[in-house]
Amino acid sequence: MSQNLRNKLKDNEIKRSHSFRKNNFISILTASFGDGHNTAAQNIATALDNINIPNSGALDLIHKIHPSTMQCLTKGYRIVTTRWPNIWKKLYHIADNISFGDGSIDLMPTLTRGTAAYLQKTKPNVVISTYPLYGNLIERLFGANKLPFKLITMVTDSKSINRAWLNKTSGHFLVLDQVSADFFLANGISQKKIHITGFPVSPSFEDHLPNRMETKLPNPFKILYTPSTKTQHFKDTLRAIHQIKDNSNCNISLTIVLGRHAKRLRSTANTEKDNRTKIIEWTNNMPELLSKHHLVIGKAGGASVQEALASSCPMIIDSMIPGQEEGNAELIANFGAGLIATDPQKLQIEIGNILKGNGTKWLTMRKAAKKNKPTRTAHAVAKISNQLN
Repeated sequence: MSQNLRNKLKDNEIKRSHSFRKNNFISILTASFGDGHNTAAQNIATALDNINIPNSGALDLIHKIHPSTMQCLTKGYRIVTTRWPNIWKKLYHIADNISFGDGSIDLMPTLTRGTAAYLQKTKPNVVISTYPLYGNLIERLFGANKLPFKLITMVTDSKSINRAWLNKTSGHFLVLDQVSADFFLANGISQKKIHITGFPVSPSFEDHLPNRMETKLPNPFKILYTPSTKTQHFKDTLRAIHQIKDNSNCNISLTIVLGRHAKRLRSTANTEKDNRTKIIEWTNNMPELLSKHHLVIGKAGGASVQEALASSCPMIIDSMIPGQEEGNAELIANFGAGLIATDPQKLQIEIGNILKGNGTKWLTMRKAAKKNKPTRTAHAVAKISNQLN
């Protein structure tokens, strides 16, 4: 950070903790690069609301400061990760080796000043960040000085964690598992600053848990598909699923949730569907949907994988963003609650194997998902936030 900006911030009293009069308020900062960051932030806000703690809700501060730029960046992110994943993999590894915090060149001075202005105006007593950039911005603003608020960084990925999540502030880190905790320990973060909470899934998952585990394959067997791949891959996957439906002795139904990809995939979905396929363009109720289905097919996003586990629903990973999502796919596969099949033909084979022998493999995966499901994780994050308050 330049000395001029440091002096300006000092003059504005943002760096003096004794003059930073805090409000009884928790700020939850996120960014729209991938749904996991937003989902985590929204679920934390819900959990805080449930215990009557004032909070900002999920706030995309980057979008608030730079709305037009952010729209372009998020659109570009989705295009690159969907169409040219190898390019994204290179960018991801570049980010893994760049310092964004104090002492580095400020490539986003407007964002730095906007963050400073937001903190000075709202004066939160706790800041929860579900996106790595905010920790670096706060490090840039305050350096090694004592923060006038508690900073909590909620890391939304497992195992394959980018070094961009690291910052040199006195903040705390919430992680999904011990492997993720070990990453921060190895990078010099004190153990007392690391908390294993799991991914903050929606508290409403608790209202949609299966009453008991099945002893045989359900009939009908309901598949939920949340596509995010290229259009041709989506078409090939639908045809593979339809072949399974046509050739299986089991009655299989399919529900497709298009979500953010509705505009791009709507035509293909309507062309390829049959009378046992239901298309949903958008939903705000994944807990209920997942609880009513027996297998989910989708991308290895942090939220997607954890929500599948939270509903005890076995998952087939049909795609993943290189780097950041590989650890999520490995996590659910190692649990025995998921499979990786990025080729439609392999996916067809895997579904067939799951259904064999009256669903012996599916029943095993179902039990593994239930055993490893995250429980009241958003409330755990809220509790820690309240304790640090």
